[in-house]
Amino acid sequence: AVKRMAFGLMFGKRSYKNYNQQLVALMQKKLIIAQVAHLAKQINLGWIRNRNTSLAGSNLDLKTMYQLNSMLSEQGDEVDQTQQEKEDLTDSQKLQIIKLVEEWDEPRTIANDESDRVKLDDLIHFSQTLASINNTYPFTTSFGNAKTREACIDSASQVFRNLQMHTNATDSVPFETIALTALDRKGRLSETQVKQFIRAFRPDREGNLTLLDFVKSCDSVYKEMRLLQASIKNASRIDNAAENIYNVVFYFLYGIIVQVGLFGFASGYQIILGVFALVTPLSFALKGACGKYVEGAMLILNRKPYQIGDRIAIQDVPSDALKFGTPTWFVENVDLFTTTLRFAGTNEVATVANSSLAACRIVNANRSPNAKVKITLRFGVNVDKEKVDEFNLNVLQYGKDRPREFLTEIELSATSIEVQFGYVEYVLSAQHIESWQNMAAVWKTKVELTMHC
Repeated sequence: AVKRMAFGLMFGKRSYKNYNQQLVALMQKKLIIAQVAHLAKQINLGWIRNRNTSLAGSNLDLKTMYQLNSMLSEQGDEVDQTQQEKEDLTDSQKLQIIKLVEEWDEPRTIANDESDRVKLDDLIHFSQTLASINNTYPFTTSFGNAKTREACIDSASQVFRNLQMHTNATDSVPFETIALTALDRKGRLSETQVKQFIRAFRPDREGNLTLLDFVKSCDSVYKEMRLLQASIKNASRIDNAAENIYNVVFYFLYGIIVQVGLFGFASGYQIILGVFALVTPLSFALKGACGKYVEGAMLILNRKPYQIGDRIAIQDVPSDALKFGTPTWFVENVDLFTTTLRFAGTNEVATVANSSLAACRIVNANRSPNAKVKITLRFGVNVDKEKVDEFNLNVLQYGKDRPREFLTEIELSATSIEVQFGYVEYVLSAQHIESWQNMAAVWKTKVELTMHC
């Protein structure tokens, strides 16, 4: 029992360190969707007045905005009767939302906590949080059934239709409707909360959100939730396999100690000699296989270069990185001995020994930052600077009109001047909202930007 408890704490702490930050980020996204679903429920029940909203025609001074508060506390499914008369946004708050929508978000980096001090309470809360996402209503009952992906899409569509009731819109929802969840009890707008909603749903530059974009935002959180569940379950299987190895060593040493205690040191010494006499020739015969096994197990247990669902690229360490990326694989399954991969281009499935991957350079697209999109252009040396500036303004506006694709503004920079060949080489570069994990979306954006140029 003591051994089992010790192993349980050890593996629990390791899972906590590996997945705690991912779980925290996921719960924040879940909370945002739950708050919007709760708002849609209030609108559907008629507890928030319907009105046609307009963001234009207001010129209030932005210095008169309300003081911003901290994030809203989590709302439950039971509606507080004191909030049934929640008012619509004021014109000043609408202007503030417009300003925030037009701003570009800086990439957010979550620092890893390297501390080894994990308390038992942390493990209990971690386990309870995992249990909360493994049910029929992971986004609360206000959102609806999300047990499967199809049910999640249906529920998200219904939430969107309820939000439309606030303005009687036919094809979109004004972002100011969703921003009602960022009002506190005193009617003050939280700028931090509004930015979180912008980051989660990415409305267009007019502040509108379509049904497809809303469902995509909910579906992406659902996908992230299911992949995290699969990764944690797979990690538990690996921990069980590692525990079996530890058990062999533990019970061997325990048997020797019992033998020495019952029959004396001489008897235990004879057992050790017998075991070494058996193991020594086997170790010489199997030293290559055993070494590879240990190397592969250490890759999975210590380095943890990937988890289920990650898109990875495998390269030799001395090789140079390719300009347009390398062929990628999706991780289907992982254990101590092997990794099952699916080739992204053809869906072919391959099983690879972990030891063969230990000496490779493994590029994990899911853990990489937001993808950078770069396009090389050449202008003749006789092209006027005014035309280049006009082109630059055009692509800047192109990026601003697509907030669900570009995280930063598109930059145009000269890289080389080739007078003898009669051209100046420029590079268009921008940071995509997605990482290379979603390679199809990144390439689609790159192709459309190239065609626009």
